[in-house]
Amino acid sequence: MDLLDLNRSALDLNLKLMADLEEAHLDMATPCGGWTVYELLRHQVESTLSFAAMVGGTAVGTAASDDMLIAYRAATDAATEVFRANGALERRVDFTGFGRLPGKDAVAAHFVDNLVHAWDLCRAIGIDSTLDTGLATAAYRMARHYPTTPNVRGPGGAFAMPVDVPEDAPIADRLVGLLGRSPNWPA
Repeated sequence: MDLLDLNRSALDLNLKLMADLEEAHLDMATPCGGWTVYELLRHQVESTLSFAAMVGGTAVGTAASDDMLIAYRAATDAATEVFRANGALERRVDFTGFGRLPGKDAVAAHFVDNLVHAWDLCRAIGIDSTLDTGLATAAYRMARHYPTTPNVRGPGGAFAMPVDVPEDAPIADRLVGLLGRSPNWPA
């Protein structure tokens, strides 16, 4: 599966999860930085708009709706279009904490972010959080190369410091551990 297909798979997974949410889920805690489910959804909308703007070389757009499912669907469709545009993956972009890099690396980070947030969402609402092995393996391989600088890892960074997870643990557990989540996080 190519990078654009991986990214779209993570987006579609989140869209499916969001479509099944109930009002009571929105105030639930998530494994992600003390956010509630609603705050996680808002982050996904805002970050998807930011990634689309970064790769497309445009200003960051605003959410299409106050309904996070509608807003996320619009943001993911816009990002997918931008990411698939001719030259987008080769265009160099400034990515805070990561430096100046090819658009494909920003799209890879967007994929990892959305896949792990799907895991966060599943854990928060208490449903099976097993990630597709192929998606988790691809994301893990990408995330292993993330810098360890303070604006990327630790307090105020995009990710918490890695959590120790055994090397023989399932790949999804190693992925979320690498990005600062305990695979055993309880809802």
